Amino acid sequence: MGFLAIYRDLFVWVTRLGIKVLLVLTISFQATGAVSAKPPGAPIEPRDLVPDSLLYFPPQDPGYILVVEKVTQKAYLYQTQNLDKPVEVYPCSTGENIGPKSKRNDKKTPEGVYFVTNSFERKDLSSIYGDRAFALDYPNMLDRKLGRKGYGIWIHGTNEDLKPHDTNGCIVFTNEDIRDLSRYIIQGHTPIIITQEINFISKEELIRERGQIKAFVESWLNAWKEGHIDLYMSFYDRDFTAQGKDWSQWWTYKKWLSERYGAIDITIDNLQIVQENGIVLAKFYQSYRANRFYSFGEKRLYLRQKSPEWKIVDEFFQKKHQPSPPPPAPPITEPDRAAIKQLITTWQQAWQQKDLPRYMACYSDNFSSRGLTRTRWERHRAKINGRYTNIQVSLSNLTVELVSATKALVSFDQDYRADQYHDWGKKTMRLRKKDGTWKIQRETWLGAAEEKKS
Repeated sequence: MGFLAIYRDLFVWVTRLGIKVLLVLTISFQATGAVSAKPPGAPIEPRDLVPDSLLYFPPQDPGYILVVEKVTQKAYLYQTQNLDKPVEVYPCSTGENIGPKSKRNDKKTPEGVYFVTNSFERKDLSSIYGDRAFALDYPNMLDRKLGRKGYGIWIHGTNEDLKPHDTNGCIVFTNEDIRDLSRYIIQGHTPIIITQEINFISKEELIRERGQIKAFVESWLNAWKEGHIDLYMSFYDRDFTAQGKDWSQWWTYKKWLSERYGAIDITIDNLQIVQENGIVLAKFYQSYRANRFYSFGEKRLYLRQKSPEWKIVDEFFQKKHQPSPPPPAPPITEPDRAAIKQLITTWQQAWQQKDLPRYMACYSDNFSSRGLTRTRWERHRAKINGRYTNIQVSLSNLTVELVSATKALVSFDQDYRADQYHDWGKKTMRLRKKDGTWKIQRETWLGAAEEKKS
């Protein structure tokens, strides 16, 4: 098969020293899996590091987050309870002009944390929006307070070829990818983080920052519940304003409420903590109970670090009807687990034996990888099989996660050897069950390939 030489700049952040070190490595890759390269000179997602934006998500709510990186024109889909690697990486297109959106018609894509407010099917859309579309809440409450203008920022598909930096501010995907992505986006719940460039940090640093922000929110809540208004107000920046009140007026208002109601009970649920460009968003459902008064809604606290302490710089509350708890993910059954393991074993054996019909039978009709359809993937594999005499594929650390009754995620460490070449890394497969049979719908590869000559 020859070499697929991919030169990538690997950014390594030495977080314990607080120094960012740029290490440029030249790596030769042999195309054994779903390998995709970022543009030359563009940053990649380093190994063993995670985006600093993904601080905390409730363990009882295993959802997803989409992180859009404008500099690389890629969108990273993460599962909240497994931040080690993205579930999928999609190419995308953002605004023609560089920088965060600030006014109408500036052809820029906003930067920050957003949520979907509405979704549309193909039948409801003009042809320019492709197969699916999701409206974002830009400008959100913080944007409006900061004077940012404009509207109509959507995530949507396209019937044209996808070109980088080719929109009026929307985030555009291929129709195939927007259909795939639509399965993971929950209106008002899935964070859409848009940033110029992802900042990767170590897991240890992420855990440390997560602990700081969680402790901050818990201390803020306890001070409020106990009626310690002076302590409660110490969590707010002196430039804080809310509901037309400055810091002093907010203190007076909260003092009056505390004296009026006396004992109060406040609980928060479904806490999400994310950040972008130094602004942390703590979003949660809040229940407030006092004598003859009750309210429930969504609260958003915006925090900024004011050396060295964190402070609340903005706060917004929106009343809501109390939602029913989401149904738990179904447990994987032993027959499903056995069937999935057998599928992976068959796929592995067929690959090693260069049995192309048996190998391709493991893939669904709508399979795609690296922009290749199932038909083109089959041609690609046939060409590879003709170039090697001996292929060996070893798998380890197999994990199976059932997303729904018909969807599953499989990941494993893969060690590939073909004649004198060697490639290893992490493979993730998305499986779909149709007519009682599991098939591979998509596979992604995150590898550190190395060439070994005998």
